[in-house]
Amino acid sequence: MGVIASLAYPRSDFDVSTDLYARLNSVPPGEKVGAVARAALDRLGPSAECPLYLAALNGALLEEPPPFDTDEYAKIYHAASKDPQWMAISLITNAEREGDGAKRLWSLGACSSDREEQQLLKRHAVDESRHALAYLALLDLSFPGTVSPAFRQELNALSPGYAMHQALVAVAGSPYAKPPSVDDFLQMNIAEIRTAIHHLMQRQALAEHCSPENRSQARMIQQSLLRDELYHVAYTAALIERKAQSAARNEVPALFSKRFRDFNLITTEELGEKIFDCNVACCAKRPSCRAKAAPAPPADA
Repeated sequence: MGVIASLAYPRSDFDVSTDLYARLNSVPPGEKVGAVARAALDRLGPSAECPLYLAALNGALLEEPPPFDTDEYAKIYHAASKDPQWMAISLITNAEREGDGAKRLWSLGACSSDREEQQLLKRHAVDESRHALAYLALLDLSFPGTVSPAFRQELNALSPGYAMHQALVAVAGSPYAKPPSVDDFLQMNIAEIRTAIHHLMQRQALAEHCSPENRSQARMIQQSLLRDELYHVAYTAALIERKAQSAARNEVPALFSKRFRDFNLITTEELGEKIFDCNVACCAKRPSCRAKAAPAPPADA
């Protein structure tokens, strides 16, 4: 069984432990992106080396070092997260982002002609649909009673409620109702790595707000979220590796650098407003955001 085919099976190898959190947290700023990517691929075993992917990633990090992998970024997040209202809003924003991402992935999966690719995108969409509710559960555990019961009930609608048994049908009018490209998987890969880094910061931040009796349940949810993010990093890396094998030599490295540059511009803008998780409204204002799925210029442009 190939690496990509094996990714469609249960993900016990992606279960995370306190030790993994400790190891990733001990990685110095500037090296966390690479560490998250390697931790994800390590869970697939030695057959998932992905040399073309890792070479392109390392080259992009040298050309376009991401601000979300800096000490300054972590310090600003830590300072902002001390405010309970900011933290609660951040969790709601996370839920919105995951629910919207689920719809994008569902449409991409529906339009893929590759069976393995289709199933991986479908599973990813189901994960993000579930994640929307997981972030709301973290809101309930960390900030009980912060939002009114009526509004809390409305927030559940942020999740489209996807499940693996449902038929894949593209969302009507979605700009993602198109066959997925290597560009889509590069953008997903960067976004999932950034989300994994956010998880590491968020785990520490929520521990300061969550009551002792709710802390264990909150950590179980966070471990599940990080497990899924590592799975998403791994499967997108494997698909990028496969597509890079048949692409022009510089196509994927150049495109990876271009997409990191886009993410870095967005992150720098958001940092001034203490925004750490893109939401639907901010995506709509930025042509380079992954919500727009903007086509990148040719690699030699």
